[in-house]
Amino acid sequence: MMKKIYWILLLTGICTTSQLEAQMASFNFSAAAVSVTGWTNLHGNPATAVVTATANGVTVSSIAATNWHPYTTDSCAYNGLGAYPGTYFPANVMSNNWFQYNGSSRNQANYTAGSPQLKVSGLNADSTYILRMSGSNTKSFVTNPTIYTVTGATSYGSQNLNAQQNTSQGVTFEAVKPDSTGAIYIYVNTTTTTDIAPIAGLQVFSGSANVGTPAVAITNPANGTIFAEGGNFLIQATASETGATIAKVDFYADTTLIGEVVTAPYNFTWVDPNPGAYQLTAKATDNVGTINTASVYVDVTSLNDYWSTTGNTGNSGTTNFIGNVDSVRLGLRAKNIEWLSILPTGNIGIGTIAPTAQFHTTGTVRLAGLTSDSTKTRVLVSDTSGNLFYRSASSLTGRWLYANGTVYDSLDNIAIGTSNPQGYKLAVNGTAIFTKVKVKTAGTWPDYVFGKDYRLPDLAWLESYLAQYRHLPDIASEAEVQRDGIDVGDHQAALLKKVEELTLYLIDENKRLQVQAGQMKAQSDQLKAQQDRLDRQQREIDELKRLIAEKK
Repeated sequence: MMKKIYWILLLTGICTTSQLEAQMASFNFSAAAVSVTGWTNLHGNPATAVVTATANGVTVSSIAATNWHPYTTDSCAYNGLGAYPGTYFPANVMSNNWFQYNGSSRNQANYTAGSPQLKVSGLNADSTYILRMSGSNTKSFVTNPTIYTVTGATSYGSQNLNAQQNTSQGVTFEAVKPDSTGAIYIYVNTTTTTDIAPIAGLQVFSGSANVGTPAVAITNPANGTIFAEGGNFLIQATASETGATIAKVDFYADTTLIGEVVTAPYNFTWVDPNPGAYQLTAKATDNVGTINTASVYVDVTSLNDYWSTTGNTGNSGTTNFIGNVDSVRLGLRAKNIEWLSILPTGNIGIGTIAPTAQFHTTGTVRLAGLTSDSTKTRVLVSDTSGNLFYRSASSLTGRWLYANGTVYDSLDNIAIGTSNPQGYKLAVNGTAIFTKVKVKTAGTWPDYVFGKDYRLPDLAWLESYLAQYRHLPDIASEAEVQRDGIDVGDHQAALLKKVEELTLYLIDENKRLQVQAGQMKAQSDQLKAQQDRLDRQQREIDELKRLIAEKK
């Protein structure tokens, strides 16, 4: 019976632990307190005071009032802001929100690194977590898209949510690892075209929880594709999710919805878009409202802007050229990234749009096919800003030399991170990492401690030494280490000596304990024998008493 009870309690504990691991904590945000079963409420105005709540050891905080941009009423919380009834989270979660207001110029609540809105703490820095969040707005403020960004040990990117009249969608961040303090930070931001960014609810799961997210990818067109205007372009996407179904895939050009497909294959024809640069986004929504997005960047170029890729004829450089005729920078792009820039002054930059020299590069430079000539006497040198100069090689005498991949001075002393090896054969000013280090010491390795003639220091003497000097004999003191550093070989030998001495102390102590154990066993045997004799004598006394009583 006790075994049955034990196994029932054990299974119950396992099930309870699994549930806690699957969903760690759920938090809802509101102005006035709103109680929702299974949810922990953060209520109040985060723009005036820090609001904090804890559930299952997980704490969510609004961090700082200055991290929230309020509406003109100085509020960032509103009960009834969201659509009702919601289905992605419970209705009373979706209908109440905290929010950021972007100001009349739409520049107050956009993403700013280092200014998150929420902090999730109390997490294990060595674990990963899943975060789900959603928000909703039914007022006249422009809300699409609301941008959620998550950071922890690194940045886990941003996801967009169309929160206007939203009841059934949210975003999910998977495999999020906290920073070294066990914290994850959440940004809730607007864009330059939106007014507010709401958040109604937040759920934190362990990384092993079965919380699905659609996997979505745009397979056509490729990122960086350039189309000529006047055509229709096929957009193809894939979307799937293990254990769930895909309800639909929406296609966006920037923030404009251009199409919706509810069954696979998720293909859509983009009809004759205007010239311009676009971010094409495929947003997959599963059957419970969780969304995920994938994006590529494309250009639709006006036919008037084309220069033949197969060659042009009859063009004189005097009248026909690639370039501009005004006083602005000329840029050359690849994958919509400007890699080469030419200023009106003629300065050319690679990797920079503000070259400060006639040729300015921020990356590596390779000069192949150079001719070897040992008679030349000038070498290239640079200042700390990368500006190149030449100087006479003879002026480098006695300074640093280079041969077979090794940098050394005239005395064959190697220095890394410093120009002064200070007489050492190898001087490193900074940290170093090795896969293996072998130190050959010229001193005596302390195996002599195990010799028959070695006398262990008396423990009473050792205690007195430690009290006086506060370090072990033959081990350098803190002051000596600060002043002279540590000789690795000698220090390792000294530490080994102490380990060997400690081993001998333990062996001696073990012998004494064995002798004491034998003595205690002998005493125990004697006591048992005495007790046996006493018991026998008592029985004899009892028998005599009985016989005397019978004679009476």
